[in-house]
Amino acid sequence: MSKKILSVAVALMFSVGVVGVASAAKCKGTVEKNDGSEMVIKLKGKCKANAGDSVKIKVKAAAAVEGC
Repeated sequence: MSKKILSVAVALMFSVGVVGVASAAKCKGTVEKNDGSEMVIKLKGKCKANAGDSVKIKVKAAAAVEGC
């Protein structure tokens, strides 16, 4: 009996974890303006983020081009 309860609990935890990962949106864009605590980003294409949503930003550094 306890093995059945444990397996159901593990299955529920797994399904909740998958839903959390699936709901994350990946959006790409460029920074248009940065005034200290406010940043304006122009998005490329459609994005499911709304005003007031919490976001995490990863900065992708441009590769340096070296000349001769």
